[in-house]
Amino acid sequence: MPNPSRLESFIARPAARFTTDPAEIKRRITARPSRMEALALFIALGFVSITIWLTAQDLHVPHDFNDYMNSAHGDFSGYYYAYWFLPVIKALAVLPFEGQYLVWSLASIAGVWFAGRVFGGHLSMTLLSYTLLYALLFGVMTGIIIGALAIFWWAAAARRWDVAGLALLIAGTKYQLGLPLGFALWLLADVTWRERLRMLVLPAAISLLSLIVYPLWPLDVLDTLKAQPPDDRGSISLWQYIGPLALVLWIPVIYFPFSKGHRILMFVSAMGLALPYFQQNDLLALYVMPAGWCGLLATMGYLSAQFGWGMLKLMVFIPAIVYLGVIALHWREQKNPLAKHEGIEAVEVTEPAESTTNRAAGG
Repeated sequence: MPNPSRLESFIARPAARFTTDPAEIKRRITARPSRMEALALFIALGFVSITIWLTAQDLHVPHDFNDYMNSAHGDFSGYYYAYWFLPVIKALAVLPFEGQYLVWSLASIAGVWFAGRVFGGHLSMTLLSYTLLYALLFGVMTGIIIGALAIFWWAAAARRWDVAGLALLIAGTKYQLGLPLGFALWLLADVTWRERLRMLVLPAAISLLSLIVYPLWPLDVLDTLKAQPPDDRGSISLWQYIGPLALVLWIPVIYFPFSKGHRILMFVSAMGLALPYFQQNDLLALYVMPAGWCGLLATMGYLSAQFGWGMLKLMVFIPAIVYLGVIALHWREQKNPLAKHEGIEAVEVTEPAESTTNRAAGG
């Protein structure tokens, strides 16, 4: 078990940034980027430019992006996602390929940026992470899904129910990521049950409409999964080693009395550890959360160029460290109730000073 005293500044203080306060969320969204954030954004945009050039020269193939766009022309052989997202893909298909790839990549970066601001994650580190650059290189939709989840959280706090519902629907396009995390955020939102149900009206209506436009499409997705199972070489989940025993890891997530910040960290970490399928690029969902510097460990992904897919599977240690760290802090608080008060007090004393420093630096 990790040392709780060392992990307090690593996890406890960042986790306190997870908030339902609409004023605080608005302040973060509208805050000027720091110099490091601006540099990280410039590098991410430069990487997109290089990737588009390489693709135009036939030196690179963005496999995931191609699978999405092929669905606009009736080829669903690599499309495992909700059909309610197809109108977006078809609208994008009217552009030339370079334009499609550019818009998609910019949407991914914007989604990660917005999520980092809304959830309180370490934004510059996330923008420079191997995980995001991998997603941009192959056109993976993870950044867009995470951005939709952040829009949902902002809209729920701002009490804009239709926007929240539409964002939740878009996030659900990628089932293994958007549905469970969207459900967790839906439950954690600071709203009444009446308001919570109201947010589901628009997603339910569009879901039903999609079944009219594309009859029985869920069965088509199941047929695609059977005929051409998705590539799981980048999956980090422990499920592939211990099977359903991994479900035990959900017990603390559900039953332990965590704060909202710690519970969301536990939930996202448990997704990476205990879902049947969880790709390493989906770890972006953890990095945009207030998980401290854990995303720095994503640099191990760069070693995959030398050591192959096995190095990517080792990234399971990232959610494992966060998971064990929160458990350790909880154990400390149960053993010494004053420790919880001291940790909160430390956050309240140090965070305003940190915010003042960031504003002075333009961030």
